[in-house]
Amino acid sequence: MIKKIVGLALIGMVSLPAQAFTEACQLVAQMAGPNYENKPNRFGSMQSPDEMPKTLNAQLVGRNGGWFIYQGDTAWFDVNHCAPIIHSVGSRSVEMVPVLLNKETGHNAVINGIFLIKTYRQEHIDLIAERYGFQKVSPLPNRFTAVFDVKPQTSYDHLIETLDRDRDIEFAAPLLSEPHYRPDKRPTP
Repeated sequence: MIKKIVGLALIGMVSLPAQAFTEACQLVAQMAGPNYENKPNRFGSMQSPDEMPKTLNAQLVGRNGGWFIYQGDTAWFDVNHCAPIIHSVGSRSVEMVPVLLNKETGHNAVINGIFLIKTYRQEHIDLIAERYGFQKVSPLPNRFTAVFDVKPQTSYDHLIETLDRDRDIEFAAPLLSEPHYRPDKRPTP
């Protein structure tokens, strides 16, 4: 399982050109791979449709494990805020987490704040956790690589830019929460 996650993250890595963002989660989608498209008008939430305030005009478009995926008429996330936000509606609060669309599978992938980070030296793994206040979730068999919880952030796009400039980090890639893809298996005649 971990090898598969690491493999998918490695496939999604590309060189980071200096660029100005025009949409929220643009760099996260780029780092996730060519099959991912940012969807600023979608969000993931743990709140079920019957708990979702009607005034948000958010329509349920799918599920992803415990996440309910909603879509609205306007963008919930802006160019500088590709990270969870709390939207208050009266006395209720709704946590909204950004979502990407996997164009190959048609599944929504939640940007959950979990990143795969590879350093140039083994001792840099713990240094990175301390430097940025990340929580190391799991070391990986490659001693230069670990999975980190990088929350809280204002923008995962800006975080990727920051980590790209860090001389101790070889690469950083988001690990998305999305349903496992299984191609149609049809019985052979």
